[in-house]
Amino acid sequence: NFRDVLNVLGAYPGDPGPPGGDCAAHVAATGGGVGHLSVGDAALGHGFAALASLSRTDARFMAAIDASLSFEEASTLPTTWATVHLSLLAARPRSGDGALLHAGAGGVGLAALEYGRLLGSRIVANAGRPFKHAYLRRLGLARMLSSRDGAAFALGAARLLGARRLRLALNSLSADFIACSFALLRQGGWLCEIGKRSVWSLELQGEAAPASRYVAVALDATIGQAPEWMRGALGLLSSR
Repeated sequence: NFRDVLNVLGAYPGDPGPPGGDCAAHVAATGGGVGHLSVGDAALGHGFAALASLSRTDARFMAAIDASLSFEEASTLPTTWATVHLSLLAARPRSGDGALLHAGAGGVGLAALEYGRLLGSRIVANAGRPFKHAYLRRLGLARMLSSRDGAAFALGAARLLGARRLRLALNSLSADFIACSFALLRQGGWLCEIGKRSVWSLELQGEAAPASRYVAVALDATIGQAPEWMRGALGLLSSR
């Protein structure tokens, strides 16, 4: 996933460890007390250095899957889906609420589009290249915004939304896109930051957008600090 890309480019903040987080495979062995997985099960989740034939991980970071998903498909889901799930738990959008998805044709964007539709959200998305706009149109989004030019994004959003404001912005972009996203939120709306560059501090958000709420979503930290939450999230994903 994108974490691995940043990792090999040396652009990930802190120590990301070796590449290979998201994975899908057959379970080769389990430790004592593991009840939700058995040897031979197909499973998805988070491994350690999982770009390999064999990887070891905490069983709480894996969940069984059925034959409806190939390993290639399943390995795209753990980080993207859990990131969206964590963000939406913070923002708690209701049916009819507006949601802005930056980089809507990316992995997190596509997961958020599907999840948002399940919740009944009104989705607004941006993307870069024309073929990504075309792809999102095939998925049912009638109008898209630019993720390449902050001024074009701001103008397009103003025309598209008019006086309407959003409950949620799921942000992975930087520079002018952050300030523009806050400006599109209604009072009490949430900006969920999943990016790693030019991330606003809570102090800056409090000065520039005090009527909005702000959370930085870092799934890697959540995995380490709340492994039982991660087990529940992956269990929910595998049951869908």
